Amino acid sequence: MKKIIFAILFIVICANQSIYGQSVESLIIEAAENNLEIKVLLEEYNAANERPLQVNQLPDPEIGIGGSILPVETRLGPQIARLGVTQMFPWQGVLDGQKQFELAKAKSLYERIGARILDLSFQVKQAYYLLYEIEKSESIIKQNVIILESLKQLALTKVESGKGTAADVLRVQLKIEEMNQEIRLLETSKAKPIITINQLLNRALDIPIITSDSLSFAIIPYDKTAILESIETHHPTLRMYELQQDISNQAMVLNKLNGKPSFGVGLDYILVNDRSDAEVFRNGRDALQLRASIKIPLYRQKYTAKEREEQFKIAALENKKSDVLSRFTASIEKAYVDYETAQLWLSLYLKQIDITQATINILETDYSAKGNNFDELLRMEKELIDYDLKILKVIVQSHLAKSSIERYVDG
Repeated sequence: MKKIIFAILFIVICANQSIYGQSVESLIIEAAENNLEIKVLLEEYNAANERPLQVNQLPDPEIGIGGSILPVETRLGPQIARLGVTQMFPWQGVLDGQKQFELAKAKSLYERIGARILDLSFQVKQAYYLLYEIEKSESIIKQNVIILESLKQLALTKVESGKGTAADVLRVQLKIEEMNQEIRLLETSKAKPIITINQLLNRALDIPIITSDSLSFAIIPYDKTAILESIETHHPTLRMYELQQDISNQAMVLNKLNGKPSFGVGLDYILVNDRSDAEVFRNGRDALQLRASIKIPLYRQKYTAKEREEQFKIAALENKKSDVLSRFTASIEKAYVDYETAQLWLSLYLKQIDITQATINILETDYSAKGNNFDELLRMEKELIDYDLKILKVIVQSHLAKSSIERYVDG
């Protein structure tokens, strides 16, 4: 509960920030506050916290009333009505056992909230980085269009001077049209990540989202070995399974207690009419009667079956824990592979950009002087933009890899 209170306080501090230029962290905070699924889980947790107060009480007393159709004749007169009250008392420890059982269920629901917040954070990051890649790709292509426009002007100049052909102008114009079409497609594709983020934040789907100006290659501040060692005890999903095992253990304790006798005490007040056929001492005096009872659970098969049921649940949850831990470990290993792969590609692309740019400079000089190799110049310009887009992609890949790791880090 302290974590939730701290998160809410932090949300209040950040609530007045503009949506424009929001960082991914501020979007995650807003999602944690407004996401409907998180709200549902929180309400279910709050509801579960009310259960211990309901089961930690004695059973309600029973009050009964009865009348005699054929009154029982006694020395003091006929019994005409009976008023009784009974209170049952369970075996010692049953009430506390029921309370502990409900508390264990509430704790499990709390961990489910933590697991969902980590998944929600990952979903927001995925959509955010996709939107960032689209916007930056659009920016790179627009810059390339400007370069192609300058090449077009150069080609026109060469045509006017008689050292070039109109085909060069048409070829560069064709490339410009291709680039403009890509820009239009990218502009359309922004809608999907924007819709995803706004849906996760539970707000109007068309609210614009402006990403950060620039992302550098991500730095992963986590030690892989330490992460893998801590997941089993710190990840809320695995803690949830452990707490569900505790629920089964508490259920078995409670099952044993429920197999013990329970006791009851009662008091009856009996209404007696006066005798009309004789005068006796204390004629018509009402009667007061004490009762005691014991409930003996003789039929034991249901208790034995309940014990086996909970043991099977514990075994199944242990297998679930192992399976989830295995999948989490595999995902983290894959994320590190993706990150290291992105590092290698980035190093290569930076070298190739330097070489390509140097080649373009030579080709531009040659074309300006002699009007030669215009096709090669266009091809190299296309390669240059491809490398820019590839660098953008590996930078985004590094952040996606980092977010995949953070998905399993309970901060």
